[in-house]
Amino acid sequence: MRITSKIAAVAAAAALVVTASPAGADPSATPAAPAPPAAQPAAAQALPALADALAPQLTSLVEALRRDLGLTPEQFLAQAGIGERLAEARPHWEQRFRDAFGGVWLDDEGTGLVGVVAGPAGDRLRSEATEAGFTVQDVALTTAELGARERQVRTVVEGMPEDLQELVTAVRVDPTRNAVVVTTRGGEAAQLGNLDARLRDLAEIDMIEAPDPRWDTAPFGSEGGGQSEGTPTVDGLEPSTTRTGAATGERLDAQSAPGSGTGGPGSLGSLGLLNDAGLIPEGPLRTVVDLLAGLTPGTGSIIDGMNETVPAQATPVPEDRRRAIQSVPAPAGPVVGGTAYQVRVPDGVLECSTGFNGELDGKPVVVTAAHCAGADGTRAALADGEEFGTMTGTQREGIDTALIAVDEDAADRFRTNLVGAGDGSTQAIVGTAAPVVGQKACKTGFRTGFSCGTISQVGAQIDVAGTRTIEGAFTVDLCALPGDSGGVVFSGDRALGISSASNVADTGTCANADTVSRAAGFTPRLSAVPIADVLAAHPGLTLRTN
Repeated sequence: MRITSKIAAVAAAAALVVTASPAGADPSATPAAPAPPAAQPAAAQALPALADALAPQLTSLVEALRRDLGLTPEQFLAQAGIGERLAEARPHWEQRFRDAFGGVWLDDEGTGLVGVVAGPAGDRLRSEATEAGFTVQDVALTTAELGARERQVRTVVEGMPEDLQELVTAVRVDPTRNAVVVTTRGGEAAQLGNLDARLRDLAEIDMIEAPDPRWDTAPFGSEGGGQSEGTPTVDGLEPSTTRTGAATGERLDAQSAPGSGTGGPGSLGSLGLLNDAGLIPEGPLRTVVDLLAGLTPGTGSIIDGMNETVPAQATPVPEDRRRAIQSVPAPAGPVVGGTAYQVRVPDGVLECSTGFNGELDGKPVVVTAAHCAGADGTRAALADGEEFGTMTGTQREGIDTALIAVDEDAADRFRTNLVGAGDGSTQAIVGTAAPVVGQKACKTGFRTGFSCGTISQVGAQIDVAGTRTIEGAFTVDLCALPGDSGGVVFSGDRALGISSASNVADTGTCANADTVSRAAGFTPRLSAVPIADVLAAHPGLTLRTN
């Protein structure tokens, strides 16, 4: 049993290697958000790096920032800087103030927050964080206590009956809630009540597509058990709420819980019955219902495609099939991060995006994803078939990273620190940073170009359709599709990681992904490998920053 962010579940992931695309499919971005309010006049001391970091030609990135985040380039760079400083301070504070440090994160407004537990060490941490320009928030648990509680919750879940285990799609620490959060998908009201009873005082539970317990014949939590199994393993642990009001203890039912889906009990089943009866006409609604009808109860796999997208390592596109890369022009000049490339393997062609350009042993290399690589020694080619390098350093399990050793005659084209989309817009990368929950980040890949979102999880273990895992991953709430794998994830002008997997890979377009996820009650999410892990996996590797 896996209690990780599963591909077959709400936080699930499918590899982003291109498979066959429906003819005419347009992987357009998620429908535009309302335009942000007009920016206030800039202060006299403008951000010094702006002119260089976000040049005027960044039309696609600027549009993605506006559409997806409602941010200006200036706001994006400012928040990226706050996230970078929090990430740099985090290990120091966690070590020095172990009895007081409750984590770091950014809120929706981009404010840098530091969780502090009261006490003498907390007073010192509060002073230091405030002097550094961050906002302090009082919390009950330290990161050490949260880690211990997460391990305990995993142990409790592993000891549950199999039908309850299968409902759990993720166990994670959420610093914004100062709690361990267990995500479930589907299930009967009695099952969810029993799970809730077992985890009470240990974790908060996010229930996706949970039925309203008032409509179930068995009382919610009918198995009883007001106490959680076991006791906290760290002294001083305080009970955390389980979707309750902190002051009143009033429980929220599944219908009113955030992210619990839409419609009344059995809404998906009712739609399916109407569809089967021929009462839903052809058109967008029929498409959505057909997709939702394939949801396996308790897993969320869409027509089982999320599981089948990556049997073994990846699914090549047969050479006689229409391929997404055929609609993308090959670059005539420098090759920037996010450029389409292809690898021929025995069963067809793998299509992915280049990551950050770098150097190893004084020679240019391209960072990309291992599931895009075939085997070491496989040749890589641009969209027009021009070969430019050889796959090397492939590491699939646990990290999903590989390098492309660039051919000598193509080396000069890869000596650039730019990342960009197919229309010529680029962003310069001048350094690296660690991801922070709440930080705004963008990705670019040849299939969907620039898209942006909020980092929702760090240090996660992602299970990709049972074929491989990503250890220490971070997730960004945005749409990514097959072909985007291997591409770059960045915040401001700093490299954060490499795109690896998505929980909406089989929806065909980002518009479909948005519709399906809204109806099913989950969020499109990209899983990425942190750039620090990539650099550590290839000793001597450096990224180009000029």
